Amino acid sequence: MAATVIGVLLLASALSDGSPHPTAPADSGEAVSGQSSTDPQPAEAVTGEPEVAEPSNDVAPPQAAPPTRTGIGQPAADGDFSFVVNGVDCGRTQLGDQYLNTKAQGVFCIVDLAVTNIGDGPQSFSGENCSLFNAEGQKFSADSEAAIYLEDAEWLYEEINPGNSLATKVIFDVPAGMTPVSIELHDSVFSGGVIVNLV
Repeated sequence: MAATVIGVLLLASALSDGSPHPTAPADSGEAVSGQSSTDPQPAEAVTGEPEVAEPSNDVAPPQAAPPTRTGIGQPAADGDFSFVVNGVDCGRTQLGDQYLNTKAQGVFCIVDLAVTNIGDGPQSFSGENCSLFNAEGQKFSADSEAAIYLEDAEWLYEEINPGNSLATKVIFDVPAGMTPVSIELHDSVFSGGVIVNLV
C-alpha cells in the first residue's frame, strides 16, 4: 500500500515539474508559407481590382492636307489665282545681252506660266513664292536676280486685277543635268499652294 502511495506522489511530481506539454496542431487556416492569417494582405489581393492606366489626354495635332496636283496645260487654283504651266526649259547658262547679263551657277530652268486672278480684288503675284522640285524631293527657290535679265519675267510682285491674266516666266538656278519633276505655286506666302507635275 505504501508503495502505491509513493508511486502516485512521484507521478504527480513529474506532471507538475514545468516540462513542456504537446501543443495543439496548427490552425488549418494558417498559410503554408508560415504567414499567419492575421498578416496584412496586399491592397490588390484585398480589393481584387487590377490597376487601370489613366487615359492619356494627349491629342495628335491635325495634319495639314497636302497640296493638290495637276499637270502641264491644266489649270491649278490656289487662293485668288488660277495657274497654267505651259512648259519648262532647262539648259541656258546665261541670261541678258552682251552688256547686261547674269550667269547661272548651274543652269537656268525657266517655267512658262500664265496667272489669272479669279478673286474679287487685286492680288500681287510673286515668283519668289514658287518652288521647284526634282525626283529626289530636293527643293529649289526662284532666282529673283536672274528674272531682271529676262524681258518677259514680269513677276516681281506684279499686281493682277480680278479677271485679268499675266503671262510670265519663273526662273530657277539648278545643277546641270537636274530634271525638274514638279513646281509648287502660291497666290501668297501664306497660302497652301498647288503642285503642277512637269513630267
